[in-house]
Amino acid sequence: MQQFFKKHGLALIVWIVVVLVATLTMPNVTQLVKKHSSVALPSSVQSEVAKTIDRKSENNRSVRSLIVVFNKKDGQLNAQNNQQINQAISNIKSDSNLKILDMTSASDNAQAKKQLASKDGTTQLAMVSVSDHEKVSTQAKQLRSHLKIHGLRTYVTGADLLNDDFSTTTQAGLKKTEIIAAVFIFIVLILVFRSIIIPFISLLTVGVSYLVSSGIVMNLADKFNFPLSNFTQIFMVVVLFGIGTDYNILLYNRFKEELANGLGADEAATVARKHAGRTILYSGSSVFIGFLVLALAKFSFYRSAVGVAVGVLVLLPVLLTLNMFFMATLGKTMFWPSKDLTAHGKNPFWHFLSKSALNHTAITVVIMAVVIVPLLLVGNQKLNFNSADELSNSIESKAGYNLINKHFPAGMSGPSTFYIESSHSLNNQKDLAAIDNLTNYLKAEPGVKQVSSVTQPGGTKIKQLYLKDQLGQLVTGLNQANQGLTKVQAGLKSADQQLAAANSSSNTAQLKQLISGTGQLQSGAQQLNQGIAAYTAGVGQLSNGASRLSGSTTALTSSIGQLSSGSQQLTQGLNQMQAQTRQLPMIQAGTGQLATGSAQLSNGLGQLNSQTSPFATGVNQLNSGASQLAQQGNALNVGAKSVANGSTQVNAGVQQLATQVGQLQAKTRALQQGLASANTALGKISQGTTTASSYLKGLQSSYVGNDFYIPKSTLGSSTFKPSLDAFMSSNRKIAKITIILNSDPSTTKAANQIRTISSDTKASLKHGALKNDKVAIGGESSRTADLQRLSNGDFIRTVVIMLIGIGIALIFVTRSLIQPLTIIATLVTTYVSALTLTRLLSKALLAQNLLTWNTPFFSFIMITALGVDYSIFLMMRYRDDAAKIPDVRRRILNASAIIGTVVISAAIILGGTFAALIPSNVLTLIQVAMTVIIGLIILVILLPITMSIMVKWTYPYVTDKMYTKAHPKNE
Repeated sequence: MQQFFKKHGLALIVWIVVVLVATLTMPNVTQLVKKHSSVALPSSVQSEVAKTIDRKSENNRSVRSLIVVFNKKDGQLNAQNNQQINQAISNIKSDSNLKILDMTSASDNAQAKKQLASKDGTTQLAMVSVSDHEKVSTQAKQLRSHLKIHGLRTYVTGADLLNDDFSTTTQAGLKKTEIIAAVFIFIVLILVFRSIIIPFISLLTVGVSYLVSSGIVMNLADKFNFPLSNFTQIFMVVVLFGIGTDYNILLYNRFKEELANGLGADEAATVARKHAGRTILYSGSSVFIGFLVLALAKFSFYRSAVGVAVGVLVLLPVLLTLNMFFMATLGKTMFWPSKDLTAHGKNPFWHFLSKSALNHTAITVVIMAVVIVPLLLVGNQKLNFNSADELSNSIESKAGYNLINKHFPAGMSGPSTFYIESSHSLNNQKDLAAIDNLTNYLKAEPGVKQVSSVTQPGGTKIKQLYLKDQLGQLVTGLNQANQGLTKVQAGLKSADQQLAAANSSSNTAQLKQLISGTGQLQSGAQQLNQGIAAYTAGVGQLSNGASRLSGSTTALTSSIGQLSSGSQQLTQGLNQMQAQTRQLPMIQAGTGQLATGSAQLSNGLGQLNSQTSPFATGVNQLNSGASQLAQQGNALNVGAKSVANGSTQVNAGVQQLATQVGQLQAKTRALQQGLASANTALGKISQGTTTASSYLKGLQSSYVGNDFYIPKSTLGSSTFKPSLDAFMSSNRKIAKITIILNSDPSTTKAANQIRTISSDTKASLKHGALKNDKVAIGGESSRTADLQRLSNGDFIRTVVIMLIGIGIALIFVTRSLIQPLTIIATLVTTYVSALTLTRLLSKALLAQNLLTWNTPFFSFIMITALGVDYSIFLMMRYRDDAAKIPDVRRRILNASAIIGTVVISAAIILGGTFAALIPSNVLTLIQVAMTVIIGLIILVILLPITMSIMVKWTYPYVTDKMYTKAHPKNE
């Protein structure tokens, strides 16, 4: 047991315990990574401000938006398909487990159909808002359970679901990477050391480092909000396995070398740790500092790479303690079955590069300039911020996303929302008009496809709510009123003419003639009465005897003559009276009685004539005729009395009529004057309405006609309430305006459009009704704009910080200023060249014209932090050979030849480890892997050249004796 602890057994026990603790305390890594999968932005940026306002509008509930896609692959949706879709939507709404907050589909109304049904008729969308009370993957699964429709393709997508699928994909890619990297490293180590045992030991020590550091990072993230992202674990794997294997190769090579020199296993392990361990500490410290300074980044996504620094911090003690146990215990057995313990020879490739740079410096510099300068100058600096491009098209959320982009405006997959937050309610005429003006302003912005707001819920103006339409109705009303006034004027004019005619002198003459006629009528009636009296007397005498017949006949003839004369006068008077009283209702009663009497009189006369006609025939019938005459005489007497009474009444009525007509004439004259005044006034009113109509028509055709105006009755109506509910918060203090762009919401183009819109709208609102309100634009495009600005700005800041940190570390390692500057220049040149080549290869091999937005950052920190290792390997060997090789040129040549094998082996291992990222199917990981691999190739070529040229130019005239004298303590 004592021998066990002597051979570093305590280190083995300690690390076993630490691994067990790390494993047992490890939180749920998958859920933790998904929780931190979305890129966190500072609360001060616009998209986060908009998100805060949105939560307020939803009563501080966090809302998640999902999109359901219905698509018919082989034609347009028919009635049966629409019925099936409506049934599926109904089932979703009735599912209480989903906790649907709001759902809008194409079948809701005409406006919704216009937005959510594709023009080609093949695709429909349903916008679903749900509470984020549970995982988005679970909610998507519940939605899909209602979407099994025969003959249709159905998908669930949305920004949150795409991010979740991206997190799932990266986790799956991590597992692939771990396996591929382990297998690759195992094979390379077998080839390098020709041993089966060393690969197991190397993987075991690095695996311990990864498990322990992962446990630390995940617990820090779980309990202390340590920065974490989808890429933290993956880069911990590739960096730790990459540089860990490199360090192990360096350590095992020195151990093998010391064993070949005859040292025992324990002593050889100690010597190896002393010399190789120092290089490992220097290199590891540089890598550690490079990743640690990322904690100073403002962007949390960049800070998430600090987890790699934690991994390096664990890796160094594990390698320098746990390896000691295996080396001291196994000794030469570590290299079984190989028995060759000789050190690796000089690398001819690095020897050639270093020698060429020393002997043909000018030519080498020209060649490098010709090859590298174009790579530094050529290249598109635009980046891809669309996270959906990270996913394979076979993933359902990505397939739904592609269908939306194919059949709808590109911005439909992620609409932007303009938020307005006020201290007072916005549902009033003034603020609604301002919101409507803002809506129209946004419509005019370049790249905007559609804008919807509380005043334009369907994306188009409601004509009835604008002054142009309302003024048009007023003009129509005024025109109709004018037409009515014209008709009234015509009627008044006609009435005036009729009154004038009724009040004329001819009417007065006719009335006088009527009075004269009634007088004659009364006189004739008296004569008639006298004649009838004589007739009655004659009839009485007739009965006394025939002897007096002759005298009676003469009297009768005279009476009949008088009676005829009176009857004629009566008839004439009646005719005149009828002509004058036809339109005078006041004497109709009297003339009625008069007409009755006249009729009786005519009847009597007719009978008289009929009775007297046969009188000349003979007197033989006189007796019988006398009795009949007596009877007719009585009737005549009654009729005569009626005529007399009627004529009296007629006369009295005519006198009364004359009085009333006089009064009527006075009133008619006053009425005529009133009608004339009214007609004049109506003329003026007509002129006024014509002028008002003309003015309103001009106003209608002017810019004022485009002003929004909502009557109070409409504002409080049930018709307008759905629009208020959809685009305003319940307290009406927050308003939303939905913006759909022509561009994909995650692209740089869309981000630039949002920046322009934000700048323009804020400037336009400075002097309006909304000038004191808080405004912000949310959504994927706004988030992309903020992410672009933040990542680009913080990238430069982080690069500067990282280079300064590594530079300071290199100054302490190399004890020089020129060497760190040369190393940093070499690393930066390598990075830029590799990034340009990766962009070209991505276009050729991956059909991707742009690099993902985080590829430059991760590529830079990997190339810089890992590439500095190889520089330290070379320069540490250069320092160590100072005593043996005082001439700096021969020394750098020798160091290059010896370290070349180690560096190339390490580069192959590190490159192979990053190559394990390619099968992950995550675009960022693929492009980072390509950049690092290309960068390692460039670095392997540039490093011996630039460092050799640096040494030559730094010490151009130094001889061996001069160098020894100047540096007696080996620098």
